[in-house]
Amino acid sequence: MNEQLKSLIELQEIDSVILSIAEKIDALPKKLEKFKTPLKEATAAHQKAKTQLDTVSKNKKAKESELEEFQDKINKLKLRSKDVKTNKEYEAHLKEIEGFEKSKYKIEDDILTLMESLEAFTRELQNEDVKVKKADEEFKQQEKLLEDEKKTLYAEMETQKVKRKEFVVRIDGDLYEQYMNLLKKLEGPAVVRAKNEICLGCNTNIPPQLFNDIRKSENIFTCFYCKRFLYFIEPPSPPSDTRS
Repeated sequence: MNEQLKSLIELQEIDSVILSIAEKIDALPKKLEKFKTPLKEATAAHQKAKTQLDTVSKNKKAKESELEEFQDKINKLKLRSKDVKTNKEYEAHLKEIEGFEKSKYKIEDDILTLMESLEAFTRELQNEDVKVKKADEEFKQQEKLLEDEKKTLYAEMETQKVKRKEFVVRIDGDLYEQYMNLLKKLEGPAVVRAKNEICLGCNTNIPPQLFNDIRKSENIFTCFYCKRFLYFIEPPSPPSDTRS
C-alpha cells in the first residue's frame, strides 16, 4: 500500500480515538449531575423539615407568650378580688377569671400539641440530616471517581496527540491539509474503504477502471463525488476444503 495512504489511514484511526476520548470527557459533567440528584433531593427534604421545625418552634413561642399574658391577667384579677363589694360583682368577677382560665387551658393544650409536633419534626430533621450526609458522601465519592477518570482520559489523550504528531510529519503537507479540510467539511471520516466498486463514505459507484487502480494501492485516489480518500482491503480468502 502507498505509504502516504497508509499513514492517512493510521492518522484517522488516531483521530477517531482522540475524538472518542474527547466525547467521554464532555460526558463526565452529565454523569456527575446524575449522582448530584439524590443529594439535591435529600437537601430539599432536609430544608423542608427544618422549615417545618422552625415554624412550629415560632408558633410555640408565640403561644407561650400568649399564655404568660393570660396568666398575668388572671393574677391581676385575683388580686382585685378583695376589692369586690357585692355578690353580683363577685359573681361577674369570678366569671371573668373563669373565662380567662378557659382560654389559658386552651392555649396550654395548643402548646402541648405543638410540643408533640416539635418532637416529631426534630426526629424527622435528624433523619434527614443523616440522609444528607450519606448522599453527600456518595456524591463526593463519585466526584472523586469521575475526577480520576478525567485525569486518566486526559493522560490518554496526550499520549494519542504525541502519537499523532509522529504520523503528521510523515504525510505530505498538501495531503494533510486536504485531509483536515475533509474532516471539517464532512464531520466524519476523510479516508474510507472502496468495496465492490462503491465508495463506503457516500455509497456512490466507482468507475471500474478507477476501482482497479484503487485495488492496486500504489497511488492515492479520491471519490469523484465526496472527495474522500479511498483505500482497498483485500477480502480474506475462503477456508480451503481439507476433505480428502
